[in-house]
Amino acid sequence: MLKNFTPTNKKNNRMGNPMGVAIALALMTATLVPGLPRKAEAQMGTYPANSSVITLENVAGSPEEFYGQRVTIRGDFKESIDENAFKLTRGGFLFFGGSEVLVVNNTGQPILPPENENISLQVTGEVRQLRVAELQRDFGWDFWNPDVYVEYDERPVIVAESVALAPDPGQIADNPEQFYGQTIAVEGELNEYFTVNAMLLQQSRLIGGGDILVLLPPEANRINAGEDIVVTGEVRPFVMADIQRDLDIRGWNPEMQRLLAEKFGNSPVMFADNVYQIGQQD
Repeated sequence: MLKNFTPTNKKNNRMGNPMGVAIALALMTATLVPGLPRKAEAQMGTYPANSSVITLENVAGSPEEFYGQRVTIRGDFKESIDENAFKLTRGGFLFFGGSEVLVVNNTGQPILPPENENISLQVTGEVRQLRVAELQRDFGWDFWNPDVYVEYDERPVIVAESVALAPDPGQIADNPEQFYGQTIAVEGELNEYFTVNAMLLQQSRLIGGGDILVLLPPEANRINAGEDIVVTGEVRPFVMADIQRDLDIRGWNPEMQRLLAEKFGNSPVMFADNVYQIGQQD
């Protein structure tokens, strides 16, 4: 169980209360977390443009190639360093080829690590070399404890502007209720388009068992079927009345509406903010 952290940056509260208590995800959509503004989860989950979608291994292995760049990576929450920073890992135990990178929260919102350790996080932010004096100067932070950060001196760190839950399609399909009402980032393979603004996302390199319907806004990037992509947006139950109210479905004739309702009527649907091809510059 994670500690219950309180803010330490009294003069400049851009950091907020970054780590918080690990609360069951199923309760997050039904109750407000103390100190967390209403709908803060959705505010945290935005996916900024102008960032390279790369792997955590890239940053950990060749950080000098990314210093000063805005990147988006995915990984697993390992542990907190203090109330302002945590370790993000990928690839298992470090002694067996795994990687980790330090993340400092600059989202302005608390970060609630997933209680389910199998659910990853997606982090967007600038890659920096951890030099305390420079980061204090550039971000106005006053929380640094040299005794805590000394072992990370000169190592890569991501100054996080955005942190979102990053389940795979199968995790959403298996237990959608824990994600309803939240803005998340989902990685998978674009299987097919039903219409210009409705597509099927499936777990990469798997057939079946992890399909989710994604509804696209008119301005969404158009990507070919078969590509690995990241979709950001809100997960909701499939309710045709809500879709008709919130999405332009002029391309859906009555037969298409009936077919989609029959196929996905008891399934979650993702209202996408945008779609990004993995490895591409936005």
